Amino acid sequence: MIEEEVFYPALKGKIETDTLTEAYVEHDGAKVLVNDIVAGDPEDEYFDAKVKVLSEEIKHHVHEEELRQEGMFAQARDAGVDLVALRDEMLARKEELKAKAEAGTLPPAELKVVHA
Repeated sequence: MIEEEVFYPALKGKIETDTLTEAYVEHDGAKVLVNDIVAGDPEDEYFDAKVKVLSEEIKHHVHEEELRQEGMFAQARDAGVDLVALRDEMLARKEELKAKAEAGTLPPAELKVVHA
């Protein structure tokens, strides 16, 4: 939620459009798997496979964001995005979301339909 609400909007128009669009699509794929896992049962035939694929997708997603030369952070830095201010905004949102999660009022993850 933090990336989609704070990080990605701050990068729109400042990094490669394909990079940002792929990030949203990767998030949607992860949300589908998370929802399937939460709704499922560990005894379901595909449960373990879904967990493994989700783990692999998240590792891939993080790796792409952190690539030294062409990752999202590198592109943001090169575009002059104030990453310290962005970090602070993301940390503040994280605290808000943690409080909602602890109170049981965190809304479910929603898919974001991305249009080019």
